[in-house]
Amino acid sequence: MRLYVMRHGPAEDRSPTGRDFDRALTPAGREVVERAARALAEARGAAPLRVLASPFVRAWQTAELVASALGAGEPERDDDLGADAGVPLGVVRAVRAAGVDAVLVGHQPFVEELVRVLAHPAPVSGGASGVRGFRTATIASLAHAGDDRWRLEAVIDPHGLER
Repeated sequence: MRLYVMRHGPAEDRSPTGRDFDRALTPAGREVVERAARALAEARGAAPLRVLASPFVRAWQTAELVASALGAGEPERDDDLGADAGVPLGVVRAVRAAGVDAVLVGHQPFVEELVRVLAHPAPVSGGASGVRGFRTATIASLAHAGDDRWRLEAVIDPHGLER
């Protein structure tokens, strides 16, 4: 099984309400997420997939775009992927128990830390963690390697992909 850990796309600096929770993707952010989703769709094929996301607006919008591009149906909200929730290891265990590939859409610094924890100590070629910095809309692809171990297989950084 595979797990895809994704940081939400680029969002507005400030929401109309002033709440961080309500910050939406910018038009350019939507384009970046769509590039990432297309690259993931090309890389993974058509296997069944769940998309789980933080309830924050920018993460939810990211998840909707990803689910649409991958034909995954409606995303699922998971409070444990929220911006203040910490590293979502419980979500990973639940997804692994379900046995279906999943995309987890969350926030920095927790997405990067999650990948480091899951893939430790095996780095992807070319870097200590393979995701140093974890820019917006970046996706880390991990393959289950038994028990609580995962292997980082690839990193999709849509900021370098052609439009």
